[in-house]
Amino acid sequence: MDSESRQEIPGTIWLALRGASESLARAGVDSPRLTAEILMAHVLGWERSRVLGHIQDQLTSGAYGKFSLLVQRRVAGEPLQYVTGKREFFGLSFRVTPAVLIPRPETELLVEKALELARSHGGAMRFADVGTGSGCIAISLAHEAPHAVGWATDVSLEALAVARENAIRLGVRERIGFVCSDLLECFPEGSIFDLILSNPPYVAGQDMPNLSIVVRDHEPFQALFGGESGLDPCRRIIPQAAMRLVPGGRLLLEIGAGQAPEVAELAERARLAVDEIAADIQGISRCIVARRKI
Repeated sequence: MDSESRQEIPGTIWLALRGASESLARAGVDSPRLTAEILMAHVLGWERSRVLGHIQDQLTSGAYGKFSLLVQRRVAGEPLQYVTGKREFFGLSFRVTPAVLIPRPETELLVEKALELARSHGGAMRFADVGTGSGCIAISLAHEAPHAVGWATDVSLEALAVARENAIRLGVRERIGFVCSDLLECFPEGSIFDLILSNPPYVAGQDMPNLSIVVRDHEPFQALFGGESGLDPCRRIIPQAAMRLVPGGRLLLEIGAGQAPEVAELAERARLAVDEIAADIQGISRCIVARRKI
């Protein structure tokens, strides 16, 4: 067999993983072996445990070619979630693309607080998710609270397409409407929503250089940057929400580290009572729960 023919034989899964791990490690990718295994599982359509249980199986040329391309994308700095096109959030698998922010574990706190309120709410609950991105907040809430019906807004048509696809795949599309809007401007003022949620852009201008290169270069800027103070979106969302909540309705906002005092003051100015400032597992104040006063 000539050398050209030998090069076309991809070898075993183990050999492919070893080569990929070495390439990923040289590129400075965290957990290179784990990353290689996740990419291999994605290409083969297997669980990672199955990959590890069939480490000596031969790869087809087609699978090896797809795997090599994905490894190259990760070596070039593209986030793993964009390479595979998916991200786990609140026990659900969401499709993600460069049009949407990659859901973070800390945002699950926002959903947990929303579900606490949903479970204590009698009857149908109307909600709005502002700046929905992948739809992870609205969809997780609707998935876990069958009596919840709501709207998800975003200024990006591309993001809304991703969110709508996720809602269809996860079985909640009939209970969530998707609308292209700047925050809540598409809704008239009045007592409309029992719950308004948002994970707004909150990275301050001075903090943008501190973000990892992977985040800065690949995730949507408009979903990250909250103005020079990081609070520009909150300054708009809070009064808009106050004018669209029912009496006793709640506004839940994810916030950045150190922003709680200023956001709480903004809520009080809008005649909302701050019921709770919840911290994430690292002890960072991450979620503000504010109530429209009756």
